Amino acid sequence: MASIGRKFEGRTAALSAYSYRFSVVFRLFKTIQGDFPVRLKDKVAIITGGGRGIGRDIALAYAREGAHVVVNDVDPKTAESTAKEAAQIGSNSLAVVADIAKSADIARLVETTIAERGRVDILVNNAMKIVPGKLEQLPEEAWDTTMNIGLKGAFLTSQYAARHMIAQKSGVIVNIASIAGLFPYNWAGAYSVVKAGLIMLTKLQAMEWAPYGIRANAITPGYIRTPGTEAMYADPEIYEGRRKGVPMGRVGSGEDIAGPAVFLASEESRYTTGSVVGADGGQAVGYFLTVPGRRFSGGRID
Repeated sequence: MASIGRKFEGRTAALSAYSYRFSVVFRLFKTIQGDFPVRLKDKVAIITGGGRGIGRDIALAYAREGAHVVVNDVDPKTAESTAKEAAQIGSNSLAVVADIAKSADIARLVETTIAERGRVDILVNNAMKIVPGKLEQLPEEAWDTTMNIGLKGAFLTSQYAARHMIAQKSGVIVNIASIAGLFPYNWAGAYSVVKAGLIMLTKLQAMEWAPYGIRANAITPGYIRTPGTEAMYADPEIYEGRRKGVPMGRVGSGEDIAGPAVFLASEESRYTTGSVVGADGGQAVGYFLTVPGRRFSGGRID
């Protein structure tokens, strides 16, 4: 160290000043919880559909980053279970049972959060229910179920939360869309339409609410193995067929979505809004992986 000091003699003060400025800036974006830097220290986050699957993984990732999570689910058991797991990590967590298809339940979810935790900093719109079926056979109630939870519910939950975010001049919305919002997903009823609509809702939220300090972004998961899809992926033929369609060569997990969700909720993405973040192992750009070998100038490429 002495030799370094001599080599840069005369510059020590400048370097020290720069180091001090850097440390001040670093502390603005990193807060210590125990011995670990966290990115969501004391933020209050509502996660709809947070009892299991992707929602659960996001809730626990937020808890690890210092957030106080409000776990919403229509199932009391899964909501309570995830909230308890988050509490064990150190989160001042709360389970709120509510049906995102019902405006009265949504209002109660947000108002309970405000009453119990004082504010809402982050909203993750994750709740969803697929009612599969071919379009020519799909009952109206099946269409409405998926629409009311996945799109109308996301709109209303965002609206209720945004009213508080506007008053506090800050907030983050993370919408869990899907690669099916970019490409049609056949025989899944209204699912693709809902996810495409959620992507556009994200962009509209970003544009209208940016003046109030609110950011809104979407994540488009690809093939993700969760408790809800386990029955499908347990079939080796289905699993292998889907895996081969992903350039990264594997089916994703909920934790693969939780990472981007943390980033989008944190100050690290402070200048990011209206974005659609792919979390699909390259699936959206891997169309030609499924196309048989082609010939170019007489030569075969497999």
